[in-house]
Amino acid sequence: MRRYGFHGLSYTWALARTAVLLGRRPEQLQLVMVHLGGGCPACAVREGRSVDTTMGFTPSEGLVMSRRSGSVDPGALTWLLRHRNVSADEIEDALNHRSGLLALSGTSADTRDLVRSRAAGGGRAAFALDVFTHRCRRGIAGMAASLSRLDALVLTGEIGEDQPEVREEVCARLSLLGLTGGLRPLVAERPEIVSAPGARVPVVVVPTGEAQQIDLETRALLAHG
Repeated sequence: MRRYGFHGLSYTWALARTAVLLGRRPEQLQLVMVHLGGGCPACAVREGRSVDTTMGFTPSEGLVMSRRSGSVDPGALTWLLRHRNVSADEIEDALNHRSGLLALSGTSADTRDLVRSRAAGGGRAAFALDVFTHRCRRGIAGMAASLSRLDALVLTGEIGEDQPEVREEVCARLSLLGLTGGLRPLVAERPEIVSAPGARVPVVVVPTGEAQQIDLETRALLAHG
């Protein structure tokens, strides 16, 4: 069994865009990168290479996601098997399709819906967002432990790009890593630094570019074929 990690195309694209924004080469940077979408992995990048990731043998490990549970105590799964006669197929389906934000909120796997519901007084929506952002902060802090410094936090994926409320809640409570709130509440259409000028650790938002990265790598492969 191998710890694969996932979303390498997204990280590769975002790394190159971040390097341009910061005026440095990718191999000069140490970053925590977080892809927040249907799947939500975080990754530590040191000198242009991934050195740690929250996802493992499957995409289910790590952060709470839209419909995936993220990491759970394996003892909880064996308890379900032994004491509730839940089958392995049922557990797998629940962990991958009926957990995460959907299960926590009881209504939606979409953070946009949950932000609106929370603003209207929805307690379950607020709870789901609290768990989601807390697990995200834990993941970022864990990835930072694999670096000797933190040059920037990079956010990508649908939630990372167009959910300013989630970005703010994640960064505002990571002062231990030199991050702060007060981010610009934009919906990113191009790579941008959203933290305040002079921030100790810049926060960068990069629109997802997995399809573009596939195009680049395919063209490079054909050119050398």
